[in-house]
Amino acid sequence: MNNPRVNIRYAQALFDLAIERNEIEEARRDMKLIATVCSQNEDLISMLKSPVINSDKKTGVIRQLFGNQISKLSLSFVEIIIRKRREAHLYPIVSTFEDLYLDYRKIIKATVTSAEPLSAGARESLLQLLESQSESKIVLSEVVDPSILGGLIVKVKNQLFDDSIKQKLQLLRKEFNVNTYIREF
Repeated sequence: MNNPRVNIRYAQALFDLAIERNEIEEARRDMKLIATVCSQNEDLISMLKSPVINSDKKTGVIRQLFGNQISKLSLSFVEIIIRKRREAHLYPIVSTFEDLYLDYRKIIKATVTSAEPLSAGARESLLQLLESQSESKIVLSEVVDPSILGGLIVKVKNQLFDDSIKQKLQLLRKEFNVNTYIREF
């Protein structure tokens, strides 16, 4: 279940409160911990989504899991989510919080896809180029996909730069399929 309006509303509330209390770094660390645990434990997600398990039991499980590891603010936030019956949205809310944090710190996520792993020099050059163009810090994630044959596909925010050999071959195929021969009488 994913409702962007719910996710942004709750994530924004926690974000604003953390800024107000000057606990933004602590809240981010806590949300990253919750996201990691949720992504690694499908049973936890299933338990949170289950309408059969009551809110008190869910709160107890969350306290057992995170009670000593996250701040009071973050624990109270998760308990409010459970009390308001939005626990199925916990993981998307945490992800939305991370997006808000990155925007706040002017950090942009970028993904580069290549046929082989990038060398350290190529990675640094790409990072410098992206940071100079965007005037922001870039967090680069790499994907290796041999099917692109060569070149790079870079995705920054909503922009996609496809300079792969696969893309170039597809464009050539389209060009050759167009019959430019004009028959003269």
